[in-house]
Amino acid sequence: MPTCNIQTIRNIVIHSFIDLNQLRRDEDDNVSLEGPKKLGYFSCYDNNNDSVFSQDISALRYLDLPDPVNINCLQGYDPNKKYGHVVSRDMLLLRWVLDNEATIQKFTCDFICNNGIMKDMMVVKYAGCDWNLSGIKIRGKIVLNKAESFEKKERIATQSEKDNQSTYAAFNLQRLITKNNNCSECSSGKENDSLYGVFHSKIGSHRLLHAGWLHCVESEQELDKPFEEMKFILIKKFNAPKESHSLWQSNTWWSLAKLAGVDTVVRAKCDQDFTVEKIDKLKVECLINKRFQMTCVASLNKVLDFIKTIVTEENKCYNFSFNAKDKKLTGYMKIGSDENLIPSWYTDVQLSKKS
Repeated sequence: MPTCNIQTIRNIVIHSFIDLNQLRRDEDDNVSLEGPKKLGYFSCYDNNNDSVFSQDISALRYLDLPDPVNINCLQGYDPNKKYGHVVSRDMLLLRWVLDNEATIQKFTCDFICNNGIMKDMMVVKYAGCDWNLSGIKIRGKIVLNKAESFEKKERIATQSEKDNQSTYAAFNLQRLITKNNNCSECSSGKENDSLYGVFHSKIGSHRLLHAGWLHCVESEQELDKPFEEMKFILIKKFNAPKESHSLWQSNTWWSLAKLAGVDTVVRAKCDQDFTVEKIDKLKVECLINKRFQMTCVASLNKVLDFIKTIVTEENKCYNFSFNAKDKKLTGYMKIGSDENLIPSWYTDVQLSKKS
């Protein structure tokens, strides 16, 4: 591709998706999110900084609150370790896709991605941090994969001891108040087992196949139900001395819950010594008002519109960078290969198929 064309693509910037007034003028506030419909699940375990995929429900956890509530969230904390980096599990969804081709054929999609990516698109209006993601179109489907930004790496590397403890406490809390009846069967990553749901949703003209981490079901009794009927909850904390969580957290929690079909958030107040003595339950629909909900959905639709206009050629890598300060999203074709974007075990199978 000529240099001039590359430069043109690099300069494509979208502004309107984070402007609520513009969204209303474009009537984007009437866009609805249909779904999510549960299609399946998979479990994964951390093993030596790698993720192990398992096509089963072995990582399913259930809520088990202590009575009385008095939880030390720093149990197991290592002050010599920086917390916040995560092993990317975005591409594990592709393993599920290859194993469930019959199901995929019943639910056509334009995008394949992780709920975390969709959440970032939904809350761009309120975002305070930059993010980057890559996209590649394979047999008509745009696969999106999020890369840890340089800003985030630097932020984690230089975060204070207090922030490091807070990051650890948020994840550890989710493990301390849940149980997994199958833990004795896990061969690796016992404390880092995670169950993911696979969903199909539609927003505007976009159809998405997406996966999201399901923290746990609301009680042990839910384990006896079929997966499609289980009631899942989201576990989140906010830090004292504040009396409640922030607007940013409300929008983030609502987005993640909405994408996974979750109705309840279990909210914990984490004191300054990282103990939790107060936990309550919130209805997801009450986290933010209808205006904020429409803004999140309209933002997601506008970003997906933009990505579709950029990712036009098959088997080419595209990068997208969001600048939180300027609220701008830039998309461009990447020159050269990127082996980490899409695993070869997926592309080899897909490219060998007849369209």
